[in-house]
Amino acid sequence: MTVEKRLNIHGIIGLGVLLVAEVMLFKRVEPFLSWFYGFAWWSYILILDSLIYRLKGDSLILNRTKEFLLMIFWSFTIWLFFEMVNLVIGNWYYVNVPNSALVRFFGYALSYGTVLPGIFETTELLETLGLFSNTSAPRVRVTPRWYVVFLVTGSLFLLLPLTVPRYTFPLIWGSFIFLLEPINHRFGGKSLLAEWEAGSLRKFYVLLLSGLICGGLWEFWNFWAKTKWIYTVPFFDEFKLFEMPLLGFLGFPPFAVECYVIYNFISLFRHKRGWGQDVYRIHSKEKTSRGLRLITALSILVFYVVSTRAIDRYTVQSTLPVLADFPYLTEEERHGLKGLGIYMVADLLYHTRTQEKRERVLGMLNVPPGRMAELIRQARLIDLKGLGIDHFLLLEEVEIDSVAKIARETPEGLYEKLAGVKTSGPTARPPSVAQIKVWIMEARRKTDR
Repeated sequence: MTVEKRLNIHGIIGLGVLLVAEVMLFKRVEPFLSWFYGFAWWSYILILDSLIYRLKGDSLILNRTKEFLLMIFWSFTIWLFFEMVNLVIGNWYYVNVPNSALVRFFGYALSYGTVLPGIFETTELLETLGLFSNTSAPRVRVTPRWYVVFLVTGSLFLLLPLTVPRYTFPLIWGSFIFLLEPINHRFGGKSLLAEWEAGSLRKFYVLLLSGLICGGLWEFWNFWAKTKWIYTVPFFDEFKLFEMPLLGFLGFPPFAVECYVIYNFISLFRHKRGWGQDVYRIHSKEKTSRGLRLITALSILVFYVVSTRAIDRYTVQSTLPVLADFPYLTEEERHGLKGLGIYMVADLLYHTRTQEKRERVLGMLNVPPGRMAELIRQARLIDLKGLGIDHFLLLEEVEIDSVAKIARETPEGLYEKLAGVKTSGPTARPPSVAQIKVWIMEARRKTDR
């Protein structure tokens, strides 16, 4: 057995972490409750990489380690760009994020850094398993006219969502395929067009399937996480699988292709070195100029600061609702709840989910039953789809202090009520109509149940 074979244990580690994270999530143990998504995705990446190595003796983590680490960096950077686009199209927002800005930044890096590794590890596994290996396609001849058509299409796909987002937002998930693929082809980089010229669309098919698989896992693991994103996609928000509107899953396959094309474009500046086994070592002695690396690093650093601050300001809609931040608790109540191991609003709901448990907490807290009922009622509203303490206080200004009351509202009507209310707190911005609709739909679901 080779040394490399003996060291191929990261898949077992990943499987162990995933199983522990799943169990701890349902036991509501931190940090697994708030950081479940990161634990799940990094476990998945480790498992797939280990499996790929066992199948063909070469993998990203064990044989192309530097590329894997660089991929994490570019994954974080690329997804931040789409976060900036989301400031315009407004398709998702985050709830129950950590209260500390520094911890949030680490969370962004940890989560966004999984996007490219997740897609590309899935792609490599499917290729290693021989999927679509017998497919072929009629050969085409790519001419400069193709470049023009692609570039015009890509420009429209990028500009329309930024100018008419309500009706054209899905186009963003294919824009860079058309914008960058002609450049990759023209300058001899890895190119789907070049493969099509050779009579093969295998990579294209594998990427589409990889995107669908990863999209399903993104939504599945996000659904169970405490810190998560919620969609406010127009027109398709009534019928969802997990948190994603059903038609939204159609965006994941082209997104995987888009990530592949973007990464190939970046590789042009690295003398065409890429993540694939066939291009990882080409031109290995040629280095990108120090000046270009310095300019790139400084530009990206500025981008990180601007983009993460924008996410904090506009996309984060609630932080983890810690009882210490809830102003309506007396010091005695806060101390008593802490003694019971109850630190967050969700903990209070969990520890009072049955009549027996509620009576136990009531007895140890030594408050009247009416006060306990009031705390639970408030906690349910705060916990509603990550509504949060700041928005709870905002709703109280218009006399909405329970799930039942918000269920009787309409999105437009409640938006009008809240429009003139002064706000305070880091996430107490007046919510959008789409966000209010999410709250009301969930409130009605809970009251109906």
